[in-house]
Amino acid sequence: MKSMERAVMRMLAMLIYIQLIRGDMAKMSKKSHVEDFEGVTALFEALTSSPNDGYTYDWRVHTFSISSNNIDEEHVIHNCTVLYLDQCTSWNKCRQTCQKTGAASYRWFHDGCCECVGGHCLGYGINESRCSHCPEPGCDSDNDNDD
Repeated sequence: MKSMERAVMRMLAMLIYIQLIRGDMAKMSKKSHVEDFEGVTALFEALTSSPNDGYTYDWRVHTFSISSNNIDEEHVIHNCTVLYLDQCTSWNKCRQTCQKTGAASYRWFHDGCCECVGGHCLGYGINESRCSHCPEPGCDSDNDNDD
């Protein structure tokens, strides 16, 4: 009977540990580091404009409209394009990859998700971790049902 009690206690401890990890991953996916680059707009646009050109990329492209209201200008609509690397990556690898794509800036989330941001975006793109395979499956309980 004591071995059964120990097994139940171990199982409860493991469940509590898993819940703590999931809670920490959800918090980490909301924290990020950002940085600007000089960027190569033409390169970034070429890499993100035709995802169905027969090549397989390890990222997902998201484009959305943003409006600009400068006092000296008219109301202008721009398309903001960001790309999310599929896999988790280190902060340095994220930075290097985004520089190589010609991105104007990047956002690295503390859960390992990397977002490269195009030159027409404001506020470093989307402040949300949306990498398809990061964090690892089963670690992010908050976003399982969002898609």
